[in-house]
Amino acid sequence: MAGCCAVLAAFLFEYDTPRIVLIRSRKVGLMNRAVQLLILAYVIGWVFVWEKGYQETDSVVSSVTTKAKGVTVTNTSTLGFRVWDVADYVIPAQEENSLFIMTNMIITVNQTQGFCPELPDKTTVCKSDANCVAGSSGTHSNGIATGRCVLFNGTVKTCEVAAWCPVEDDSHVPKPAFLKAAENFTLLVKNNIWYPKFNFSKRNILPNITTTYLKSCTYDAVTDPFCPIFRLGKIVESAGHSFQDMAIEGGIMGIQINWDCNLDRTSSLCLPSYSFRRLDTRDVDHNVSPGYNFRFAKYYSHLTGAEHRTLIKAYGIRFDIIVFGKVAWLPPSLGALVQTQASGLARDKGPSPHLLSAHALYHDFFFFSCHLEAGKFDIIPTMINVGSGLALLGVATVLCDVIVFYCMKKRYYYREKKYKYVEDYEQGLGGEMDQ
Repeated sequence: MAGCCAVLAAFLFEYDTPRIVLIRSRKVGLMNRAVQLLILAYVIGWVFVWEKGYQETDSVVSSVTTKAKGVTVTNTSTLGFRVWDVADYVIPAQEENSLFIMTNMIITVNQTQGFCPELPDKTTVCKSDANCVAGSSGTHSNGIATGRCVLFNGTVKTCEVAAWCPVEDDSHVPKPAFLKAAENFTLLVKNNIWYPKFNFSKRNILPNITTTYLKSCTYDAVTDPFCPIFRLGKIVESAGHSFQDMAIEGGIMGIQINWDCNLDRTSSLCLPSYSFRRLDTRDVDHNVSPGYNFRFAKYYSHLTGAEHRTLIKAYGIRFDIIVFGKVAWLPPSLGALVQTQASGLARDKGPSPHLLSAHALYHDFFFFSCHLEAGKFDIIPTMINVGSGLALLGVATVLCDVIVFYCMKKRYYYREKKYKYVEDYEQGLGGEMDQ
């Protein structure tokens, strides 16, 4: 009990104040300056230069729109001679933050509501009606079983279903792709960014791009790095893959638009850069359900009034357009102005040829997402980071104290010089008078 009271009394009635002790030691002195130098390097190099801790930031308002172009022709026994344009292979015509272009397909024409044999597999092959359960419908079934066992062909019987007949057979994907000429289709990407706090806006179609140039250019990282029109085959090729292989079963590609701007410089220096990568990395050893596909149907009525449809299972490549980067706004006193000028935008180029082909149709889907921040000098984050840096300098003192008072041979001598116990002046004076 007495010990607790003594601790409580010491806590309430004792006061600590720092005491400066100058220790002449090369080891301790060098260590102290080295730690301080590291902290200064962190604060200046990382916090202020790299992370721009002196800036106020603003989130971007960004939008992306696309337009596909290209024409090709096919000639098959099912569809005959047919020309395909944008209205045929862009499905749907408009979609929020996305665009889909078919490049391969499995088509089932002239389907009507009725009764027909199911495709043969281990669950549908039968010998008699006893093998078929009326009303049943499996996950992969094309319809509702009627309970009858009927001929599928001359040798095989399957359970009959009530469905859109004839049922779709998607066991064989067309190779090469039905619209293999989609490799030469082009995609115009229009990206607009706006920072409300800084009242700064920019688009990837630069001011010095003319209508004539835009009609003839195609993006090339070396010769035309700012052309916003991309050849689909070039996008896939730039990511290290084959468009013709990818078009068969589809896939997902990413188009990345990077904005790296300093708003204190002239706006002509704020330029986009493009990069490409495949997002659905395919594992050769584990290739279950590869690619990208979906189904849609086109409905029409026969002269007799019966409803018919054409069912299409469309495959394709989905393109995700991702906008990212950082825009900085610095006061003129904090950075030198850098003057450069984009060149090579006035050269005329011939339009990309559109190949004619006859095979299967798949499509490309485009998804767009944006995440950008802009920065501008502000005194509040500057002072906060300066204060944090000054506080971090105290780490050097704490580290040196630990080594001096607990690790060095003369630690007891240094402790004696560091700590001094002083009685209250009035209590000390009263004791002397009593004596």
